[in-house]
Amino acid sequence: MKKILLAVCLSGFMFLMNGCTLGGNTETGDVGVEESSAAGEIEFTDETVDEAGVNSFIRIPEYKGIQIERDPIEVTEEELEEVVQKDLNTYLIPVPNFAIADLFWVTLDYVGTIDGKEFMGGTASDYKLKIGTGAFPEEFEKQLLGHMEGDKLQVKLSFPEDYSNKEIAGKQAVYDVEIIKIEVALGEPTQDWLNIYFNGESVDEYMESKKAEVIADKQVKYESELIADGWYKVLDASEVIRYPKNLVETWISYSEDMYARYAANYGMEYEEFLSEYGVTEESIRKYALSYSKTWLAATAIMQREGITTNSDEYNEKLEELLNESGYPSKDAAAAAGITAENIDMATRYYLASRAVYDNAIITDRTSEDSAAAGSGSETGADAAASESKADSAAEETPAA
Repeated sequence: MKKILLAVCLSGFMFLMNGCTLGGNTETGDVGVEESSAAGEIEFTDETVDEAGVNSFIRIPEYKGIQIERDPIEVTEEELEEVVQKDLNTYLIPVPNFAIADLFWVTLDYVGTIDGKEFMGGTASDYKLKIGTGAFPEEFEKQLLGHMEGDKLQVKLSFPEDYSNKEIAGKQAVYDVEIIKIEVALGEPTQDWLNIYFNGESVDEYMESKKAEVIADKQVKYESELIADGWYKVLDASEVIRYPKNLVETWISYSEDMYARYAANYGMEYEEFLSEYGVTEESIRKYALSYSKTWLAATAIMQREGITTNSDEYNEKLEELLNESGYPSKDAAAAAGITAENIDMATRYYLASRAVYDNAIITDRTSEDSAAAGSGSETGADAAASESKADSAAEETPAA
């Protein structure tokens, strides 16, 4: 499965490259949005961004110096124990003179047959199995107990009638098994273990290095949250002056194509699909405006940063997003149903939100501040996230 990294947060809801869509009628010229709002009339124009300039469509706040608060990064005992146990179950101790027992690691070669014939998935070499974890059927594992390294044996296994593979359901398989290696995982780090696998670090040094790994991992994940937080602050404070019709119509066309593909994939008629997944005219109009506002805000920030779609920075980010998502090229992404509009929007979002973050003033909350914030009122970003969850529940569509 390809990782879908080309996903961006838009106006308090999640916009996935193979997910959300818009709506409207491009044939009639209806952009699919209400012509008025609580704040007054929404203006649409035939002028394009290329003709009039992005700043004639949106006013963005001064994003350089925006303040973002950062929670302290802490490591719990459970988190530290998890990474230590991962190491202990990776760097094993050979016990060639011990018989297989519960929780031992066993490396196997095996060939399975049914009625004397090999079957798909029944053969493996150097397969590593931890006894008692449920990775293999209990009936199989029990027949390994007590055997020694180098032993060869036959293991019989009866597949249940309701087994997922119907070709072997209800049948008995016979496995010719050879025990290649027997190992154990220590319950906790010891100095001898560290001498073998970690260049003689002391236990204290090892535990500190694992704690640093957890912190580094959290910092990477936390940074994306801070970037989104800064983006929401800028987006919420931005004001659309007027909407270019061609931009909104772009998202309408994208919507219609995407929903049509979903409907076809699920063997449904277009209108039936929309009805089944609760897509309403109100939500379509809302998302159309949201997508357009996000595109305009990101484009305005790119302009201030001197980034164009022809610049190295834009094209390098685009290629990076494609590669990280598992697509070697735009053509490969297009073949998988990822539109040019998706790729462009994701690239603009990442460049603009990163510019906000890189120019932000980031302050650290104390643990007491974080606790108070957690029990207090929502911030703008928190409110947007809450709205996102509500929108997602209301507008759920199946994953591609």
